[in-house]
Order: sequence, then C-alpha cells, then structure tokens
Amino acid sequence: MGIIAILSSPSSFAHNGEMEKIRTVISEGSGIFHYEVEKHKDIAEALTRFQQANVDAIVILSDRALTSATFEHIVEKGLLKGTDIPLAILPAGDNNIVAENFGATRSEPHLVLKNLLENHQKGNLPVTEVPLIKLEGVRGVGYLYGLFFCAGEVVKQNKLFKRKIYGKNLFKSFRDWLNILNLIQSAYRRSMGKNKLEEVIRINRNQRGAVVGHFFMLLITTLDKSFWGVSTPQKKGQDKAHFISVENTPKAILATGKMMLGGKYDGDHVGNIIAEIQHARIVLKAPFVLDGSYYETDETGELFVTVTSRLRFIKLS
Repeated sequence: MGIIAILSSPSSFAHNGEMEKIRTVISEGSGIFHYEVEKHKDIAEALTRFQQANVDAIVILSDRALTSATFEHIVEKGLLKGTDIPLAILPAGDNNIVAENFGATRSEPHLVLKNLLENHQKGNLPVTEVPLIKLEGVRGVGYLYGLFFCAGEVVKQNKLFKRKIYGKNLFKSFRDWLNILNLIQSAYRRSMGKNKLEEVIRINRNQRGAVVGHFFMLLITTLDKSFWGVSTPQKKGQDKAHFISVENTPKAILATGKMMLGGKYDGDHVGNIIAEIQHARIVLKAPFVLDGSYYETDETGELFVTVTSRLRFIKLS
C-alpha cells in the first residue's frame, strides 16, 4: 500500500491526553506521513508535502479550526489541485456530528484512527463525494468552509454539538430516542414564552422573498444526517444543500419531534420547511454553529451561504 498522511493539531487534545494515544497508534503503524500543525501557515506546507509524496489519503485529526482551514487551502488556494486525494474527518469533540456522518462509531480519535489504518493496509478505504458550504460574513475571519450550519434556539444546547458517538447498537437507538424526547420537551416549554425581538432571523433562500421570524432550528447541510442520526431528505441535487427550518412554536416543534423520533425529516408539516438550496442570505444577531463550533456574524449581521466545491471523503465504516 501507499502512504497515508495525517494532519493533526495537538492543541485540540491538550486537555485529555488523547494526543499521546494518537502518537502511539501512529508509531505502531507503517507508511505514515504525520504532520503536526502549530500555526495556520503550516497547513499549506503540509498539504504541499503530502501532494509531493503522492499520498493515498489525508486524515484530519483536530477540531473545526484545522478542518475548515484545510478546506480553505484546497478550495481557495488550489492546493491538491489535479489530484484525487480523499480526506478523512475523525472525531474531535466539536466535529463529532461530521465524523459520525462519515461512519465513525467511536468518539475516541485514536481508536477510529487505528481502525482506519488497518483498513488502509487491507486496501479498503471507500469514499464518497460531498460538496462544501461556504459562509461569508463571519466575524473575525470573513468566511469559513464547512458541511453543517445551524442557527436558532437549538444552538443554545451546547452539549448537542459535542455529544459522544455511541456506535450503532440498540443502546444507542434507545439513548437517541430519550435525547430527542428531552430536547423536544424542553423546546416546547420554552416556545410557550415570549420570543425575544433580538433573536429574529431573516431568511432569503434561492433569491426568493425573505421570511422573517423566530426559529427553533435553521439547518443547512450537505450531510445526510443531523442530530442523533436523523436523516435529512435523501433526494438532493448534486450541488445543492438540505435546508430545514422550524418555527419556534409549540406545533412546529412537536411536528419536528415526531419526524426525529421516526428517524428522518420528510414531507410538509406545520411550521416546517424542508427544501433544497444552492445559496441563502441569513440575517441574525445570535451566535450560530458551523460543524459543531460557535461563531458570530460581523457587524452587518448578514451571512451569505453558498454550496461550493465537491471534495472526496473517506467512509470510516
């Protein structure tokens, strides 16, 4: 087999000692090109060296900062251009939803890495192709690339975006069911109160007329699943994203809860819009989430969301 590259950020695992376990797994393997990133500028050098080494795949072991920056270098700066090198996104806490979409069944990155390296030795690294979404208007950075955008009341549930991955057994299904019930029950109670004026969101999708209101959830993603493995609509155009909005009303939240308990968002329900989009303008003052991490808009409060370049990703299971 050829070389597999690993791009990691030790600072992402400084609090739990996970990086030492990752280094141990790497030291026990073979045909591995490991590059530990300390600064943003290191990413360009790492990707250039990976391309020169003609690696089979690039494994990203870090939180969203490294993942989004890697996407940026590939799309904006043309690194890896002319190659077909797939990426593997491993769990790192705030990107567990993304990693789980690509098949991760454990939250511990060193265990997922060990399994991936074993599959590479067997010549078994299946891939899928997924477009990115680009967010413009992000405070402090201007723009970001990712796969999963979320806004609305639901982003106040911090644990939702850092939850552990529990595999695919019956215990996981039961746990997910309870978590959904708890989320919907809590959201239902809060929706019966008075909505705050500063939490209004303005949405303009695919250049249609703007919709203004209070939302329990606004989800834009090119992934096939959202929270707790709930499937997004399966029929999606090649270069489009799933769009799901849920009004912050008791009826809309209950309708959403029924869909989530059924395992998928589907059909037309009160207070819900489920559609496909290529781009959207969103105006909001509250924080939002991209790939599990929190950000804010710049002074204008306006985000421009666009479906952009397609990349190849490795299926982890």
